[in-house]
Amino acid sequence: MTTKLTVRIGLILCFSLMYPTGITLAQDKEEEVHYQVIRLLSEKIVPSVATITLGMVVIWVNEDSKPTEIQFTNANGMVIACNGSKGDRADPEQIISAMVPHAGVESLCLIQRGTFEYTVKRGIRALQGTIVVK
Repeated sequence: MTTKLTVRIGLILCFSLMYPTGITLAQDKEEEVHYQVIRLLSEKIVPSVATITLGMVVIWVNEDSKPTEIQFTNANGMVIACNGSKGDRADPEQIISAMVPHAGVESLCLIQRGTFEYTVKRGIRALQGTIVVK
């Protein structure tokens, strides 16, 4: 019993020397987030209103059992950057859409401030979502 206690105390001392109280561990640091995940569930979008900062990537994950279409209508000239491009301005009357299969993902990087509404369509059902770029 004394040997086990000595080993435990030794391990505790070892770990306390490795991580002194004055040093902040990486997990305790505030880390920048460069993406926002939006979950497409069968009856709702989570979050239905996503507020992001300029240049963040929005990632939609289709968790429904059916394919889903994400559709931005009347894009109000939103600027989209993908794959490191400098950005393409959408025509105000242009419809931007993407099909997302079951368990699939779609992503988009918005590089212009504004509020952009989109529709998630599954057959005749439609859910509304909003992205606010600050």
